[in-house]
Amino acid sequence: MDLINNIVNCCNIRQKEETENQLMTTSKRLRPLFIILCGITYGSTAVIANTNQKDASSTIMLWPKDAANQERTGMGTPRPDRGDGHIRLTDVTKPSMRFFPAPATKKPEPAVILCSGGGYNHVVTTKMESIAKWLNQHGVSAFILRYRTPKKRKDAFEDIQRAVRIVRSRASEWKIDPKRIGVMGFSAGGHLAARVSTGFDIQSYQAVDEHDDVSCKPDFTVLLYPAYMNKGKELSKDFTVSSKISPTLIVTAKDDKGFFPGSPIYANALKEAGASVRTHFFDKGGHGFSLRPKQYPLSTWPDLCLQWLRDKNIIQDEPEQQNAPVRK
Repeated sequence: MDLINNIVNCCNIRQKEETENQLMTTSKRLRPLFIILCGITYGSTAVIANTNQKDASSTIMLWPKDAANQERTGMGTPRPDRGDGHIRLTDVTKPSMRFFPAPATKKPEPAVILCSGGGYNHVVTTKMESIAKWLNQHGVSAFILRYRTPKKRKDAFEDIQRAVRIVRSRASEWKIDPKRIGVMGFSAGGHLAARVSTGFDIQSYQAVDEHDDVSCKPDFTVLLYPAYMNKGKELSKDFTVSSKISPTLIVTAKDDKGFFPGSPIYANALKEAGASVRTHFFDKGGHGFSLRPKQYPLSTWPDLCLQWLRDKNIIQDEPEQQNAPVRK
């Protein structure tokens, strides 16, 4: 009897092993199909997110001709990886914005258009994602601008003007206060943000639709380690300052030797014109410190920026809304 039981058990074990082997073989055969299906699903989701512009992190094309063309060509070509986890895109011929909505509230909230740096050779939009999410935590919607590159300053200026107009004209749709729309620029993006801040009355392109019926003047401007602000000891001719310029905050470091001299020149020009400007010039920090620099006191700049936004009645003193529902 024991012998029979042993034989039965051995048969069961062998049958189980054969079944497991068959399952493993089937799994290996189906794995490529599974990967393909995942890719299709991901691609479909990306298309939906890009076409439904009210969804979180959706992509908004700036110009009608590009919105009508669903091809991805022209959205940017990645440059060689520098090993820092950021993607640098060049050859951008179809400019766009990526929308990061703030947590939903009962009333319209402010918005900021983020302009990354890159020397006008490329854009580093991935570096702006942490900035966008930080702003979201404080009730501010964010738009990461992917302006045209490389070496297309005139086109980039058209793109930032157009971006401000789109956000303002669609403010009610996105529950944004049209009187609290600002720009925040980093390095070359700081130069671009300052250009739209001072050149809002320049007609850089012919109107193409109803979005161009509204003003492209930012309601506030934040410049982080801005570049190309001066020509020697003089203010760059890219800027025409006046008392009409909206409040400006400038944050940079004095050891950013290549670009720092332009910041006090620009700040003094604003002051002399009667415009509102606040500066935080730190002794150390270099260039490109972004959201969380390690050096103190430079590491306090996000809090100083928030305080300035409160002082200008752009944001309210409310606790972070990390668990609030995302606006649809």
